Amino acid sequence: MPVPASVENYTVPGGVKLYFDAGTGERDLGNITELDLETGTEELEHFSNRSGKRLKDRVIVLEEKLTIKFKFDEPVIENLKYYFKGGDVENLTPGAAYTVDLKLALAGTLLQSVGQYYGLSSVTVRQFLDKVFLYNGAAFVDHSAEADTEAGTPFDAMTDANDFLYLGKATQFKEVYANLAVTGSYTGLAWGYWDGDEWKTLSVSGAGVGLNADGAITFTPPVDWAKTTVNGHSLYWIRAKATAVATPATVNCFRQNLVQNTDYVLDAGLAAEDGRLPGRIGRLATGMLVDGEEVKVSFTFTTWGSARFPIAGSSFIEGSARLEVHPDSGRGIRFDVIIPKCILKPNGGIGLDDKKWLEVPMTLEALDDTANNPEAPLGHYVSYENVT
Repeated sequence: MPVPASVENYTVPGGVKLYFDAGTGERDLGNITELDLETGTEELEHFSNRSGKRLKDRVIVLEEKLTIKFKFDEPVIENLKYYFKGGDVENLTPGAAYTVDLKLALAGTLLQSVGQYYGLSSVTVRQFLDKVFLYNGAAFVDHSAEADTEAGTPFDAMTDANDFLYLGKATQFKEVYANLAVTGSYTGLAWGYWDGDEWKTLSVSGAGVGLNADGAITFTPPVDWAKTTVNGHSLYWIRAKATAVATPATVNCFRQNLVQNTDYVLDAGLAAEDGRLPGRIGRLATGMLVDGEEVKVSFTFTTWGSARFPIAGSSFIEGSARLEVHPDSGRGIRFDVIIPKCILKPNGGIGLDDKKWLEVPMTLEALDDTANNPEAPLGHYVSYENVT
């Protein structure tokens, strides 16, 4: 990161997100319309008159404060619960619905919320590819929809030595599964990846690597693996080519379900009188998912006609928070403020003006967390190198 003086240090704030964790996982509080970071210090001053004048000769700090004052304009009931010090949320006239193939990126090994979906059941999590192309020596043929559909129309992988099979995804991956309608017979079939400058040989293993049997195609993501544009799509690509084709493989799909407690863990969440918590999914580092890889999630979830909570039904809600300020490229420094212990409190009235968006004013006050963070009891400021 440049040190002063550098024009790269000038910053136009953007990408502001505020996450709060009341002990059940981080919640994004939604669109933040205003935010002010305030530090505060209470001091005790001492004065001496030894020189004939009353002069300040010492200052000690009695109190340190860190406060975030902000407004959000997504007044969902979970957010308004913080404002009204609400009690438990009660669902009225509950029912059920089903969502299919919700995309979710599983970063690290933390549980990730699936969004405002509660009380999950019949959950499936699956690996997928964004794009599957066949280059036949003259043009690209798009088989992406068929490759991601179990009951799709089978398609030929490679029919002669001029063909390339491209498998691409927006996030890195380390395994795909070949489900074949007809097993292929190839000579010299090899896989490759793009390193930022050229296609290099990719070392693969698994029953499916030769496209001559159903099975996994597994590899270690290369450290120099880079996105490149194939047929107009910038993705992480691997590709296959053979020197000769005896029998083309006919592919049903490139997809597979993940295994709970092997590849991922599930917190189904709650949607009952004992509370409302969104469902969450977490990646297991020992499974087949790369850190940050997107998956597709399908599940049944609880619905309701309305929901309510008692006003002033609890005290201020305590938890932890993370402020993320990540402006677009070229607009300055990216940083986070991590607060390990804090409370959320209302900060003024909610104005109901039919010419303005409804905004909810809140204050987040940092609390002393010396017991767990003796070196930084009010939290940390984290600045990132990339400012371009």
